Amino acid sequence: MKNLSLGLNIVLFIGLGVLYFLHFSANKSTVNTAANTNAANAQTGDLKIAYVNIDSVLFQYNLSVDMNDAITKRGTNMKAKLEKEATAFEKDAQVFQDKVQRGIFLTQQRAEEAQQQLVMRQQELQKLEYDYTNQLSVEQQRMNAQLFDSVSNFIKEFNTPEQFQIILGHSVGGNMFYGSEKLDITRNVIDGLNGRLPKKD
Repeated sequence: MKNLSLGLNIVLFIGLGVLYFLHFSANKSTVNTAANTNAANAQTGDLKIAYVNIDSVLFQYNLSVDMNDAITKRGTNMKAKLEKEATAFEKDAQVFQDKVQRGIFLTQQRAEEAQQQLVMRQQELQKLEYDYTNQLSVEQQRMNAQLFDSVSNFIKEFNTPEQFQIILGHSVGGNMFYGSEKLDITRNVIDGLNGRLPKKD
């Protein structure tokens, strides 16, 4: 009985080995066939690809530069206002602390009212900071959407009639590790984008 079981196990093991070999040799031939087909397609030159360096566009497209300057200025103004309010609050909080230590308040109720006013001012200050942060975030998203629309619409016009089947956007940390300089159309795109803008006085 043990010999029969051992024999069946050997037969099953050999059968699995044959199936494994047939399966993976078939997949290998499929992969080789697909690779050969892709290589043949690449050699025929049917697919034309180009790429645009997004970082360069953001730094050299005048609309992007102007928008970035505007949002930076707005952020600086908001920060200055916030710091002014915070400084005034800290000064008033210190005055309150001094009055408490020196026992200047006539009643406990008056001291509690003054403290409550400071707490409310602190909450207003925190809300102001939150509001400023949200405003800048919304403006940044709006700016990004406008820039994306501007660049993508220009690229559609630029590629009419169709010269490239694919135009990639390349940026530092993106998915493209290498692109031949022959495929780089960044300069053409930047010049074209800036050429559409009204001339500055």
